[in-house]
Amino acid sequence: MLSVTSGAQRRAGKVLIVDDNVDLVSQLSAVLLAPASDSAPLSVVTAARGAEALVLAKREGFDVAIVDVKLPDVSGIDLIAQLKDACPFSEVVLITGFASVDAAISALRSGAFAFTLKSFRPEELISTVQQALMKVQLKVERRSLEKRAADAEALSAMGALALNLAHEIRNPLNAAVLQLHLLDRGVDKLECDRDTKDALKKRAAIVGDEIGRLSRLLTEFLELARPRALGREPVHVARLVADVLDLYRETADARGIAIIRDLAADGTTLLGDAEKLKQVVLNLVVNAMEAMKQGGTLSVRVASEADRVEISVSDTGSGIPPEAIEHVFDPFFTTKEAGTGLGLSIVRKIVDQHGGEIRIETEPGRGAHVRVAIPSGK
Repeated sequence: MLSVTSGAQRRAGKVLIVDDNVDLVSQLSAVLLAPASDSAPLSVVTAARGAEALVLAKREGFDVAIVDVKLPDVSGIDLIAQLKDACPFSEVVLITGFASVDAAISALRSGAFAFTLKSFRPEELISTVQQALMKVQLKVERRSLEKRAADAEALSAMGALALNLAHEIRNPLNAAVLQLHLLDRGVDKLECDRDTKDALKKRAAIVGDEIGRLSRLLTEFLELARPRALGREPVHVARLVADVLDLYRETADARGIAIIRDLAADGTTLLGDAEKLKQVVLNLVVNAMEAMKQGGTLSVRVASEADRVEISVSDTGSGIPPEAIEHVFDPFFTTKEAGTGLGLSIVRKIVDQHGGEIRIETEPGRGAHVRVAIPSGK
């Protein structure tokens, strides 16, 4: 399962345990999986050999690895660099039954986060793993902030240009649409056979579609680039989502897409901008439907969670390719033949403006799941 998140969230860390001692691995897993109210939930995967650990790291990723110094096929110290190459933001905690100052120094010089004896107490291990997770979280957040700052700077520079060009671009686009309309009427008056008329109309329709795409691109880019004050009014999110699904019901039926609704009637009102939130839902629903070329199921859920309202949109399409998941929020990045690459960038901007977060989980060949969580603001 691949995922990407935009916005602040509590990290659910993944721990990779690399040790050939079955009993110790079982004990470590039990300790790490024990529920704790003051720490983020953990998931655990295990490997008995270094080669197996590298396969897991590359395939599934991890946040913190707990690695035995002595493994059947490789030294735990030598494995550190390979694991961190596979997952650059990860941390490695080495464990050993035979401590020495030289071994500890060697481990730390090789990039280990900590060097721990196997006689550790459970609370010491949990504390060490949580500290390592905190460091991983900070590195991920720093990377995200740096990328977002670069995106904002680029959009700010382009925004002024876009606003100045918008009027100049829209005028010829509108003129072209008018001329196509007149051309279509002129074709009807031509004294020629039906096949010739149909061919001319088809070509005009193609030009019209491309003009429409340019117009949508301009509109989306202006929405992304120009600042606009955020409205603050009560928005019944479940009702808003129902309106959007009603709007696309006929389109879904025509494409063989079944819509499953799970819209809570109560507790889904928040303070926000109704038009912008509607745009978020529209973009997510359209993206999901476009991902299901051969039909499928669109599942939409709205629920109240603590002090937030959550919107979930899932599809049964082809999913997002692994090489694309990290870039889905980038402006102008798209995997669609006729996409503008601005839809999810706009969604992220609106969610950020509302102080929320958006998370996308996908598995190639098994669709995508998008979750938006926005504070109710009450």
